Amino acid sequence: GLAFVLGSLLTRGIIKPINKIIHISRKFSSGDFSHKILLDSKDEIQELGDTLNMMADSLEDKIKKVEIKNQQLKAILESMVEGIIVTDKSGHIISLNPTVEKIFNILKQDAEGKLFLEIIPNNDIADIINYVLKNGKFKSCEISLVWPVHRYLEINAAPIFEKDSISGCLLVIHDITEIRRLETMRRDFVANVSHELKTPLTSIKGFVETLLEGALLDKENSRHFLQIIQSHANRLDNLVNDLLDLSHLESQEIKLEKEKVNLKALTDDILASFRSQFKKKAIQVSNDLNRDVFIIANKEKIDQVLTNLIDNAIKFNQEKGSIKIYSQDLDDKIKIFVEDSGIGIPEKDIPRIFERFYRVDKARSRELGGTGLGLSIVKHIVELHGGSVGVESTEGFSSKFWFILPK
Repeated sequence: GLAFVLGSLLTRGIIKPINKIIHISRKFSSGDFSHKILLDSKDEIQELGDTLNMMADSLEDKIKKVEIKNQQLKAILESMVEGIIVTDKSGHIISLNPTVEKIFNILKQDAEGKLFLEIIPNNDIADIINYVLKNGKFKSCEISLVWPVHRYLEINAAPIFEKDSISGCLLVIHDITEIRRLETMRRDFVANVSHELKTPLTSIKGFVETLLEGALLDKENSRHFLQIIQSHANRLDNLVNDLLDLSHLESQEIKLEKEKVNLKALTDDILASFRSQFKKKAIQVSNDLNRDVFIIANKEKIDQVLTNLIDNAIKFNQEKGSIKIYSQDLDDKIKIFVEDSGIGIPEKDIPRIFERFYRVDKARSRELGGTGLGLSIVKHIVELHGGSVGVESTEGFSSKFWFILPK
């Protein structure tokens, strides 16, 4: 009986701290490290409790470091302008970032766990993923995306290894649409400048050679030849001046000296300078701007904007047509319209109408003496004032150019 009592007391003294260790260890396993194993004994059980406490502190520290790294990685992925897609070895999407959501118009929660082709039906990208998963080699290429919108993408795909075996694929997607668009614009610009310079230079060279070969002595024709040379020289001068103006505006180095400008008074002065052209084509003009509307702007530059728009409205108007200038109040801004009853602009040309040298009717524009830079200059001047430009047009009927400026 004495042995039984002593055995029970001894067992209870051992089981109680062990149960405490088991209870706190379960807390550790669930991720709760706020509890500690505290024992009063000085034996091996106390040493086991202290070891478990040290292990818990170490685990908590490592988990915190992993969480910090995960947050940093998440912040990096979400802030990247490149699209990131991670797939497993079977081609199922594990993760993607917000850039991919924007490019392909998809949602992350709908994509994760599904096959790539189920979410993004693009065989070119799917073939790249399959190549990387099969061969374990890096692959890079450029593709043209048609759906959901037309884009140019540069795809870089790399395998993900786990213990020397391929466990997935990492796709890095660069949207190079804007780069390709700018390259196209640059090529067009170089070609257009070359063409614009070559035409008058060829004419000048031809007439000079004609004069040197003896036509200079022909008083009747020599004067006519010189007038043609002068006309082409003036065209070259206008082109170079417009290019310099545009380059100056695009450099963003220009400092605008602003003043209080009455739009109606400024427009009246500009219209007066076009009086002979209005009379020649029998165009009716109405300036419906409010006399009380003022803007703080560079008067010379806004004069240039209105002059270019009114000049275009005359050139591309019909005989006995009309031009109407009016405004719309937008609280702290004003929207000015220059509307004509001219030939209008095809819908396909409207998005590019403010590009340098872009012409809807190239032959007619050159015939009328345009350099193709006027609307581009208008756009840059207005944006330099913190405004915006646009056009509404119906082919064959009318065009309505507008620009918005702060009051």
